[in-house]
Amino acid sequence: MASAMSDTSKLYILSSKGKVFALKNGNHLERLESAIEIKRIAFANQSRDVVYGIGSDLKVCVWVAEPEVPVRQVVELYQNERWTPTRGYSDLLLPTDRFGFCVCFPLFFCGTPTASCFWCRHHWSDESGRYHRPREEVEVPSAHWQWDSANWEIDENFDGQLLGPDGWTYAIDFPATYSPDKRWNSMVRRRRWIRTCRYRSTNRFADLPCRDQSEADLAFIDIAAGGCDLSYPDGLTHVSVWAVSVLGQVYIRPVCSRTTAYHGMLWMRVDLPEGMEVSQIACGSAEGVWAVTATGWALVRTGISRDCQYGSGWSTVEPPFDALLLQVTVGPDSVWALGKDGSVWFRQNIKKSCPAGTGWVAISSFLATCLTVSRNGEVFALGSADRQLYWRSGVSLEDPHGRAWKKLSLVDKSGEGDNRDLWIWISATAGFLDSRSASWEGSEEWKDEVMTQLSSRFSKEMQGFSTLNRAISRTGWKNSAVLKVWSGKQAAWEDCKVEVGCDEDDEQATLLTADGEKVHISMLISEVTAVQLHEDPQGSQELWIYTAFLTRAASPLRMSGSRNDIETWYTFLTECYWSDLDVKDLPKTDRVWILAPLTGCPSLSHGLTADALPSSKWLTLAGHFQTIESASGITWALGHDNSVWVWVGCYEGKSGTERRVQTDTRTVELYENQRWNPVGGFSSSLLPSDRYAWSDDAGRVSLTKDSFQLPSGSWRWESDWVPDYNQADDDGWRYSFDFPGAYHGQKLATDCVRRRRWYRTMKVESAAPWLPGPATKLKSISICPGVATGEIVPLWGVTVDGSVVLRDRVTTASPQGDSWIAVRNPIPFVEVSVGPFCVWAVASDGTAYVRNGTKGKMDGLYWFQVEKPNNGAFLAHVTVGSSVVWALSQDNILYFRQNFSAAFPEGTDWIEVAGDITQISANHRDELYAISSGPQQSLPVLARRTGQRYDDKIGSGWEFGIFAKNVSARGLQV
Repeated sequence: MASAMSDTSKLYILSSKGKVFALKNGNHLERLESAIEIKRIAFANQSRDVVYGIGSDLKVCVWVAEPEVPVRQVVELYQNERWTPTRGYSDLLLPTDRFGFCVCFPLFFCGTPTASCFWCRHHWSDESGRYHRPREEVEVPSAHWQWDSANWEIDENFDGQLLGPDGWTYAIDFPATYSPDKRWNSMVRRRRWIRTCRYRSTNRFADLPCRDQSEADLAFIDIAAGGCDLSYPDGLTHVSVWAVSVLGQVYIRPVCSRTTAYHGMLWMRVDLPEGMEVSQIACGSAEGVWAVTATGWALVRTGISRDCQYGSGWSTVEPPFDALLLQVTVGPDSVWALGKDGSVWFRQNIKKSCPAGTGWVAISSFLATCLTVSRNGEVFALGSADRQLYWRSGVSLEDPHGRAWKKLSLVDKSGEGDNRDLWIWISATAGFLDSRSASWEGSEEWKDEVMTQLSSRFSKEMQGFSTLNRAISRTGWKNSAVLKVWSGKQAAWEDCKVEVGCDEDDEQATLLTADGEKVHISMLISEVTAVQLHEDPQGSQELWIYTAFLTRAASPLRMSGSRNDIETWYTFLTECYWSDLDVKDLPKTDRVWILAPLTGCPSLSHGLTADALPSSKWLTLAGHFQTIESASGITWALGHDNSVWVWVGCYEGKSGTERRVQTDTRTVELYENQRWNPVGGFSSSLLPSDRYAWSDDAGRVSLTKDSFQLPSGSWRWESDWVPDYNQADDDGWRYSFDFPGAYHGQKLATDCVRRRRWYRTMKVESAAPWLPGPATKLKSISICPGVATGEIVPLWGVTVDGSVVLRDRVTTASPQGDSWIAVRNPIPFVEVSVGPFCVWAVASDGTAYVRNGTKGKMDGLYWFQVEKPNNGAFLAHVTVGSSVVWALSQDNILYFRQNFSAAFPEGTDWIEVAGDITQISANHRDELYAISSGPQQSLPVLARRTGQRYDDKIGSGWEFGIFAKNVSARGLQV
């Protein structure tokens, strides 16, 4: 069973006896079970614990940890039929149809010649129709797979539409654009048959399948795996495996992903400069690939990107003076090398614009036998004298060389007493190692514990003196600065003097003077309801301060200045604010969570006011998220890259200052549109009725590459703008007859328009009180509200491919749970919401589904479909309370489900309630919280439904709070 993400492997280490060990949290070693002796290893994927190795037979193998959700692959084939006047639709095809073209020679295909020899009965094929695939002859991809379903099933889903039990789609001819509707000219039809298989060779080294005998004869001496940080449209992690053969040739196995259990498809030989042979190869978590030649020089592979993992050429790099190279290792923005004499070298100025760098820097006074760099730049080595593991401390952007080598003390969990501690190879390419929380950095968590104990002791000892007069009077204090303050009346920034001070009896929070002694705003700390730090795309920071009055006016106090001034004042005001609220601890229950609209920083309620949402207090924590869900003492959040993060609480009196790192990536996109004309061919000159030349996916919004900015100064670009070559031609174009239409990758004679998708990836890292959750990436999570402390909390999710999963054994003591349970769903889902006795979901076709029986059986009994609203609106979101169900359509219309109950969980019909709602969250009290984005609002704002009663669950209106883009109110208790 897979372990929680918090105990994932940091790096892998190989002993002289061919045994592989994983370095876990707390410097504990855990041995990988293997029946073969391993000669070389390459760490490929941390979230899945994927390791490639070279066995004693010099063949490449892969070790995949048993995942929480089994690795499944859908095997498909197509049944093709043609209409004839005498038989209707049948399996008799024309010679030009699909693959059946040899029917004129009956000995080959049709048997005894008859009058109907013109037809072919071989009507099973792949999707393209070029290859014959009889259903009874289709096998699993390799011996490492086994059938997961007993029989072949008809796929009843077609682009989000239900086809019915027969599953046929129709067209005028093969191949063509298929439709679920049969027309008068539908001369052919086909249907898709599917069968799932499951990968069974987990937790052991499994050999990679060979395409032919030439691949089976290959023998390798070195291996490297990288590319795990590149972003792909399907949301999956793809790994490229590079290897060196015994003949000094370089091979690549591209696009190794979870779908194929990281086995890939085939080996491709990579041409080397004439006369050169390679002895070692290394690649980073992104695009970098380096190699060492047999003569001790280095080679750099150029032209590597997400869409061209093969690359385009090699650049030669001279070795350091008087030190031929033995090994190189590639980090995210650095390259380290090992000389044949054991010397360690660092390559300067490694950039995307200069992948080969500019020169070598010697790292003196240390000899090593092996080097590796993690995906976040931490450097490790094996000492030449003792073959023990060392870590390079102090490596940072300011000091890329680091400060010193520190020997790590490793703990063997198995307790075996052999001599395997003579290490010969290490690999940390895919590992993310947080030195701020690792024991080899000298963790200071014990200091926080001591400070907590001292604070508690001080409070107890001072209780008896609280009634005594002060021996020394306190004259008070003030802190002031000149900052820019936004003036709503002037619609401009004004230079103001900001003062925060307190006297002996109270605290006067903020005094602003624009000219002379004129006071613009004055407020008490006790009046403040939220303090937030915002950043604009240009990187300038703003400090936002809310009060009940400012919240009702939807106009928080905004202050701007230098980055250092704003961060200083944010920290100072937050300390004053938290101190005034006397925050000692942050309970995990009975809280509402929201995400800030610009930064995605989370805030949780503190003293939520029942009748006045604008007066409610909010505490802001660190982090960057897209969605958040909290109920029954469990809080999970999803990053923009669909990764899961689990809130573990904060230290006493601190707003998220734990030494943990939360990372997030985000991809933005735009489309280039062109139309064909007889004179110039395809160009950006479009018709007046066409979409914009550069637009969004729907073509309604005009976009340019320069219009995309980073959300804040904390983000940084990870890539340049590149085309998406998925299902496109060599230049990334996809064609159609007109806008909008069904796009395809190859140009047809009738195609008059084309478009090309461009994308770019950004990344952020921040210290935050969140731990990485399970490795499975999700696009929706839902936690059951109202579960008592100590009991198992039902937690459901939807994976990026639309599969439904249920997390097992989630409790307040173990918020990460144990493992995933797959719950089969009829078509891909986009969202799920779990209630006390049923689960609701929204499917990709805009319809809702209900799963009954979850109260008695955690994964429920069966799904049944719920009709769309009467106006045919496509649903996008759903939320379930104790006795209510709410839904949102794709055009932001809110609907209420009538007559919902435990006895009748599907309800009866939908009632349209309101518009301009972008997200909803119902709790165990049947209260509805939402995010509103009306035409008069500059930013989305938190809203709560008013007028709800026992006999009127719909309510009558809204009250509004502070700005937010996402809310989870399911943690509020009855």
